[in-house]
Amino acid sequence: MDEKDNKKSVLENAKTLWKSLPEAIKLLGTILSIAIAFKVLFPASAVGISFFDAGPDIIEPGESSVLSWEVSGADNVTIEPDLGAVNSSGSLSVFPSETTTYKLIATGDGKEKVAMCTVTVEEQDLLISSFDASPDSISPGERAVLNWHVSGVSNVTIEPDIGTLEPAGTLNVSPTATTSYKLTASNGDKEDVAYCTVTVEESPLPPEEKTVPSEEKALPPADNLPAPEEEQAQKDLPSIVSFNADPDVIAKGESSNLTWNVSEAADISIDQRIGPVSLTGSQRIFPEKTTTYTLIATNEAGSVSASKMVYVEEPSTSPSPSAVSVPEQVSPANGEVFDNSTAQATLKWKTVSGAVSYSVEIDSYDSSTGKWLSESSRSDVVSGIPGISYSFEFDEGVNQYRWRVWASGSEGVEGKKSEWWAFSSQAGSVTETGNTSAA
Repeated sequence: MDEKDNKKSVLENAKTLWKSLPEAIKLLGTILSIAIAFKVLFPASAVGISFFDAGPDIIEPGESSVLSWEVSGADNVTIEPDLGAVNSSGSLSVFPSETTTYKLIATGDGKEKVAMCTVTVEEQDLLISSFDASPDSISPGERAVLNWHVSGVSNVTIEPDIGTLEPAGTLNVSPTATTSYKLTASNGDKEDVAYCTVTVEESPLPPEEKTVPSEEKALPPADNLPAPEEEQAQKDLPSIVSFNADPDVIAKGESSNLTWNVSEAADISIDQRIGPVSLTGSQRIFPEKTTTYTLIATNEAGSVSASKMVYVEEPSTSPSPSAVSVPEQVSPANGEVFDNSTAQATLKWKTVSGAVSYSVEIDSYDSSTGKWLSESSRSDVVSGIPGISYSFEFDEGVNQYRWRVWASGSEGVEGKKSEWWAFSSQAGSVTETGNTSAA
């Protein structure tokens, strides 16, 4: 039986075997064959991340950003930190308290893709805008309201006996005695404090009854006259214990903090559009120019005032000395060669507007080291040249040179240096002449 007959026999045996198989097995084999063919013809799509971003990507503390993404070909999609499993496409609001980088991980068919986006939380400057009490003078058993507003922090503390609070708010207090409250705001290594005082007025004692002898009752009315009006008014005028600004010298755009402490006043106000204030308190101010603030305290006896000036330093308007231009080199030209009849070279350049003097740097090539002198030790620099040329004699044994020039303007401000121009000489002598010629 030849090879052809063998193949035919094997094929017939396979057909016979296939016909003898149960129909269920035949069906299963057909399904498997179709599945394998389908997988070969239509392979599963690769894992891909179309986009993953945040909008807005820069926020202030307490604000939100929206993460958006779209993924294809993945069985699992997760976002870190803290968000966990998500759908293959969608969006989600986040409220990071600090700058956070979010990581999207997509996995499928044993493969993994990663994308990242960052939400930047801008830190605000710590600022106590206000801290005061209203009213700031009460009778025993009455209440006052503390008011405060602070930015750049997540919380503040108020002492005594109050504790941690939101950065802005109000709080009822009922001290039994005059109390000075301290607000502390901190952000990392930055800290600021402010104070306000609630005065508790003590109830006056009833006057003691005195038995007046009949002789005293008979005294002339003049002996019982009240004190002079001037003394009484001076005694009852309000008292401005303190009125300060910290700092009292600021740069333009910066702020200062006004603080005050007043007693025996019914009405207190500060000009420059601040208006009525309590007996004690603080106020952040942002003057655009040097400003005088005046506090006026008034009661039935009259008024007193105090002033504080906050100096605003203007940025310097004097122009900085401008640098002069680069001189234009004239000769020797770049690549020029001097024959052995020439023992010196004269460097020349064009005048620069505003130049007071010029400097030249002369560099020579050391054939023993294979380097320019400026690369191994130092080249020759001649400064203070008043004109536009400088002459020097060639050194013995040196035949390759290069030079550059720059100008100096008013106040000694140097301009940029020119490019190196190289030249060579076949002559040599020992000394430098140092001759200059005026423009």
